[in-house]
Amino acid sequence: MEYVRVRKTDLARNTSQIIRDVLRGKTTVVESHGQPEVAMMDIVDFQLQRAAMQYFGNPQKYEKDVVINDETLKAISSDVQARYDLVLGHYMALHLSLARAGELLGMNSHELRMRLVRLGIPLRVGPQSADEVKEEIKSIEDMG
Repeated sequence: MEYVRVRKTDLARNTSQIIRDVLRGKTTVVESHGQPEVAMMDIVDFQLQRAAMQYFGNPQKYEKDVVINDETLKAISSDVQARYDLVLGHYMALHLSLARAGELLGMNSHELRMRLVRLGIPLRVGPQSADEVKEEIKSIEDMG
């Protein structure tokens, strides 16, 4: 993942612009005397990265028989990171399509795909079964 480097003084002078760039997907490293001190990134990218680390730390936790729907997500609605952990974990464990994962996270599949690529999180390419093809089509129709 590429990032932009800025000095603390530049951050102080150009805070609004730097934050706009971060919100557009540019991770920014703030330096003091040439040494990195802080990294800034978009909150959704941060949550996706944390969810990927959660998955890789315990991939067997994501069992196929867990149903992930709006009711499941409402039960954990107060914990946004838990939502990302659950959805991305099941996507990475091959239990959810990219379109369905995006829908459950409140974004379209294109945005989720772009974020995952930018963050270096592995993509699943193409549906793995006829049921997934149907799920992809339904998700696309529901969003349109």
